[in-house]
Amino acid sequence: MVKWCDTPFGLAVFRFFEEYLPHLRTMSAHTISSYRDALVLFLRFAAADAGRPVERRAITDLDRDRVTRFLKHLEKARGNAVAMRNARLAALHTFARFPVAKRPEHLAMLQAVLAVPFKRGMREGPIEYLEADEIAALLHSIDPNAPG
Repeated sequence: MVKWCDTPFGLAVFRFFEEYLPHLRTMSAHTISSYRDALVLFLRFAAADAGRPVERRAITDLDRDRVTRFLKHLEKARGNAVAMRNARLAALHTFARFPVAKRPEHLAMLQAVLAVPFKRGMREGPIEYLEADEIAALLHSIDPNAPG
């Protein structure tokens, strides 16, 4: 019988959250929770996408195509904003960097995941600025004799 972390992927996930993030990267508890949530969402998505349960996931499930589909799923099905999508991608990028030292045979696949770009988001509104004549009118409207 296989224990939950006896698989290379299960062990990598365990070490990522128990050793790497808190001790080697000294990330805050909030960041670790955010990364955990991102990985849980990805694993659930990957399970549904591949038609295999979460406990049957492998490092090879973290490929560029699946990550790209996951990000589209976050935006379309879950309604996540660009900032949240990028936060989830940052977590996956960090996780993709982690197993390379122990699993160099997956380097090319994980580099492809790291190449998935962050998305530039729309600003809340247009950047407002004053034209030269508006600045001049504003400066001329100041009463130099007013107390101030």
